[in-house]
Amino acid sequence: MQKFPYNNLRKFALFLWLLLCYQDVALASEPKYKLFKNEEGFGIVVFPVENLFAGLSNYIQSINFKEVETGEAVMRFGTTDRDNQTYMMPEQVQKKHGIEKFIILQVISDNGILVGIYDPQWGLTLPFATHDLDSVKENIPKTLDVFRNKISDEEKRGKTILWRYN
Repeated sequence: MQKFPYNNLRKFALFLWLLLCYQDVALASEPKYKLFKNEEGFGIVVFPVENLFAGLSNYIQSINFKEVETGEAVMRFGTTDRDNQTYMMPEQVQKKHGIEKFIILQVISDNGILVGIYDPQWGLTLPFATHDLDSVKENIPKTLDVFRNKISDEEKRGKTILWRYN
């Protein structure tokens, strides 16, 4: 009678356990972001990088934003009140590039972009609508004008920057 090969079973079980642990670690990794910055010190953070499509990248560069950094995104809150949160660049990257105000674009697909806006005065604003590229092209200049304080008080509507979906 042949003995059951427990030693091989242990090795196989250890191999499966390591494989499952590795898979959990791989699935838990944070998305990658790409940071663009303009000469005024404003930023546009796009994540996940693998969803960044040519039309959006070309538009960002056409409005004089240059790619300055790519890395692993981190979940951050908008203020010390911990009111809103989303993925964005790490705080040390933000400080390194001297960016105080920035737009966050979470690319879901070529036709779906979620937008966040960070201003130290207001914290993080996260509109609920999903936008297409045309809507992003229409609203980014308006948001930059708010950053520049070129919008009248009537248009500001309190502390919220309104993104309209057309």
